[in-house]
Amino acid sequence: MENWDDLKFVLAIAKAGGLASAARTLGVTHSTVSRRLSGLEKRMGTRLFERMPEGFVPTASGEEAVKAAKRMEAEVLDLDTRITAQDAELEGPLRVTAAQLLFQVQVAEIMQQFAERHPRIELEMIAANEVLSLQRREADIAIRVTDNPDENLFGRVATGQNRAYYMSRDFARKYRDVLEVSHDATPLSCVTFKWWGQGVPKEIRSRYPGAYISLVADDMIALMAAVKAGMGVGRLPCFLGDPDPDLVRVPGIEPSRYFDIWILTHPDLKNVARIRTFLRFAAEAFKTKSGLYLGR
Repeated sequence: MENWDDLKFVLAIAKAGGLASAARTLGVTHSTVSRRLSGLEKRMGTRLFERMPEGFVPTASGEEAVKAAKRMEAEVLDLDTRITAQDAELEGPLRVTAAQLLFQVQVAEIMQQFAERHPRIELEMIAANEVLSLQRREADIAIRVTDNPDENLFGRVATGQNRAYYMSRDFARKYRDVLEVSHDATPLSCVTFKWWGQGVPKEIRSRYPGAYISLVADDMIALMAAVKAGMGVGRLPCFLGDPDPDLVRVPGIEPSRYFDIWILTHPDLKNVARIRTFLRFAAEAFKTKSGLYLGR
């Protein structure tokens, strides 16, 4: 094999199970992936993948190619990590990933303030709701909302969080009599988050037995928009609900604990100057606004 870069395409296809997904992962076009695979198979004189209805499945030869690609990837990632770990200067690239909401609320501000203090550090913002891999060096630092951070990563809790139930001011006026009387059987509409379980949340059901689900959202911004539109009461992190002038808390229900916010990096990179400095800077910034996240 003359072009070792071809193995990168083989590995991406094997992981993605198809050309289109592999192309998105590699940041190239579908036709580029197809052309590179066809050219490699022609030069090697064998098919590396069976084109099945459910996707691309490696042949026996393809499995060998994938194994070789994984070994090369691991070597390259290890080399990159070891070289980066030797960097003792406050300069160079620094890639920070976080959910879009966190960038919107505070992380973008943190990065702006950090950039003013360290202009030679080249910051990259990777706004992603999916979890990027620090082991694979898809980012240098991850800011994650979780109670179970990867035990193979290094980091610290930036702040704890609480959540509460909110409603729009118009909704509060419309249902004032219902909301002020516990155990009222009058129907009360709720919006809920898809990943938090089915049905009316127990805190709402115990206080308002007549409550029902009017909408299920799979995105926190969508859920917040539904609450603000008056579709019902909904549970939100305090850092979203409290600052919004159009929202008020549902009376009689105390805030409850929500997931912590962690700042994480690869353990081999924890002493790299720019990474160590950002970890400390961001942790202090979150600490100064802990009241926002705890709903105090």
